[in-house]
Amino acid sequence: MDKLDWGQVIPEGYNTQTNVILHVFNHDLTGSEKIDRTIRFIVGRLNYCELHVPAGATHFIKIDARGQQISEVTATDISNEIIKRHGKPDLLKIEIIR
Repeated sequence: MDKLDWGQVIPEGYNTQTNVILHVFNHDLTGSEKIDRTIRFIVGRLNYCELHVPAGATHFIKIDARGQQISEVTATDISNEIIKRHGKPDLLKIEIIR
Protein backbone atom coordinates (compact mmCIF):
# COMPACT_ATOMS: atom_id res chain seq x y z
CA MET A 1 0.00 0.00 0.00
CA ASP A 2 1.25 3.48 -0.82
CA LYS A 3 2.15 5.56 2.19
CA LEU A 4 -0.06 8.57 2.62
CA ASP A 5 1.11 11.82 4.13
CA TRP A 6 -1.90 13.29 5.89
CA GLY A 7 0.08 15.58 8.11
CA GLN A 8 -0.39 15.62 11.84
CA VAL A 9 -2.53 12.85 13.30
CA ILE A 10 -5.37 14.31 15.35
CA PRO A 11 -7.80 11.66 16.61
CA GLU A 12 -10.82 12.71 18.62
CA GLY A 13 -9.24 11.26 21.73
CA TYR A 14 -6.47 9.12 23.16
CA ASN A 15 -6.36 7.33 26.51
CA THR A 16 -2.73 6.90 27.55
CA GLN A 17 -3.62 4.42 30.30
CA THR A 18 -5.44 1.99 28.02
CA ASN A 19 -3.65 2.88 24.74
CA VAL A 20 -7.01 3.42 23.00
CA ILE A 21 -7.46 5.93 20.19
CA LEU A 22 -10.93 7.32 19.45
CA HIS A 23 -11.87 8.13 15.85
CA VAL A 24 -15.26 9.57 14.87
CA PHE A 25 -16.37 9.63 11.24
CA ASN A 26 -19.49 11.28 9.87
CA HIS A 27 -19.69 10.37 6.19
CA ASP A 28 -22.42 10.08 3.59
CA LEU A 29 -23.21 6.36 3.37
CA THR A 30 -26.08 6.58 0.87
CA GLY A 31 -24.82 4.22 -1.79
CA SER A 32 -22.24 1.54 -2.42
CA GLU A 33 -19.66 3.92 -3.95
CA LYS A 34 -19.86 6.26 -0.95
CA ILE A 35 -19.64 3.34 1.46
CA ASP A 36 -16.57 1.96 -0.32
CA ARG A 37 -14.93 5.41 -0.30
CA THR A 38 -15.60 5.71 3.44
CA ILE A 39 -14.12 2.27 4.11
CA ARG A 40 -11.00 3.12 2.08
CA PHE A 41 -10.67 6.46 3.91
CA ILE A 42 -11.02 4.90 7.37
CA VAL A 43 -8.54 2.10 6.65
CA GLY A 44 -6.06 4.57 5.15
CA ARG A 45 -6.43 6.86 8.15
CA LEU A 46 -5.88 3.96 10.56
CA ASN A 47 -2.79 2.80 8.70
CA TYR A 48 -1.33 6.30 8.68
CA CYS A 49 -2.22 6.88 12.33
CA GLU A 50 -0.40 3.70 13.32
CA LEU A 51 2.86 5.24 12.08
CA HIS A 52 2.56 7.93 14.77
CA VAL A 53 1.09 6.29 17.87
CA PRO A 54 2.42 3.77 20.40
CA ALA A 55 2.64 0.21 19.15
CA GLY A 56 -0.37 -1.98 19.81
CA ALA A 57 -2.80 0.91 20.20
CA THR A 58 -6.44 -0.10 19.87
CA HIS A 59 -8.64 1.97 17.56
CA PHE A 60 -12.18 2.67 18.72
CA ILE A 61 -14.05 3.77 15.61
CA LYS A 62 -17.43 5.45 15.77
CA ILE A 63 -19.25 6.01 12.50
CA ASP A 64 -22.10 8.47 12.91
CA ALA A 65 -24.78 7.44 10.41
CA ARG A 66 -27.71 9.13 12.15
CA GLY A 67 -30.33 10.37 9.71
CA GLN A 68 -29.24 7.92 7.03
CA GLN A 69 -31.14 4.77 6.15
CA ILE A 70 -28.46 2.22 7.02
CA SER A 71 -29.72 -1.29 7.63
CA GLU A 72 -28.26 -3.59 10.25
CA VAL A 73 -26.87 -5.78 7.45
CA THR A 74 -25.15 -2.80 5.81
CA ALA A 75 -23.73 -1.63 9.16
CA THR A 76 -22.35 -5.12 9.79
CA ASP A 77 -20.92 -5.30 6.26
CA ILE A 78 -19.16 -1.94 6.73
CA SER A 79 -17.63 -3.06 10.04
CA ASN A 80 -16.54 -6.41 8.63
CA GLU A 81 -14.97 -4.81 5.56
CA ILE A 82 -12.99 -2.31 7.64
CA ILE A 83 -11.71 -5.15 9.81
CA LYS A 84 -10.84 -7.26 6.76
CA ARG A 85 -9.00 -4.47 4.93
CA HIS A 86 -7.18 -3.25 8.04
CA GLY A 87 -6.07 -6.79 8.80
CA LYS A 88 -5.65 -6.38 12.55
CA PRO A 89 -9.02 -7.33 14.07
CA ASP A 90 -7.69 -7.41 17.63
CA LEU A 91 -6.85 -3.69 17.40
CA LEU A 92 -10.28 -2.50 16.24
CA LYS A 93 -13.59 -1.82 17.89
CA ILE A 94 -16.26 -0.39 15.61
CA GLU A 95 -19.59 1.15 16.50
CA ILE A 96 -22.01 2.48 13.91
CA ILE A 97 -24.43 4.97 15.41
CA ARG A 98 -27.80 4.83 13.65
